[in-house]
Amino acid sequence: MVLASFAIGAAAAGQTPPNRAPALEASYLGTHRLRVNRIPGREWAGAVTITRQGGALRLEGGLRHGEHHLELSGTVDPESPRKFHLDGELRGVPDMAWAGEPPRERTTQGRFTFEATGRRRFWRLYQVDGRECVCNDDCGNDFCYIDIEFLR
Repeated sequence: MVLASFAIGAAAAGQTPPNRAPALEASYLGTHRLRVNRIPGREWAGAVTITRQGGALRLEGGLRHGEHHLELSGTVDPESPRKFHLDGELRGVPDMAWAGEPPRERTTQGRFTFEATGRRRFWRLYQVDGRECVCNDDCGNDFCYIDIEFLR
């Protein structure tokens, strides 16, 4: 998996930033199932793990089915129990056969906003570097829907 290291202001000094209370951080820790629209196969076939490393929350994981795969990595910045930002990287090979494209690796680095809307029990990727992103070819996310399930 791709590893990226990001420092978070006060966290680098060993303090929990005011917007990241310990209880909020704890709600993110653990292994979460992953679903990706443009990787064929079973529902919820992948996983990501969020751990505390130093003063930061670290997310790593992915999903693979044949030649198609996605790896996610980076630092989680929780905004609320239902919304977080991932500063990191998406890397993999989406299934773009529907568009007549041959398999090729794609990498997007930046700030990815995941949010659970309505009654959903998962966070969905909605923005890449502040640009709207749900199957929008201009945002840099060729995987369309990326969903991370809440722990129950």
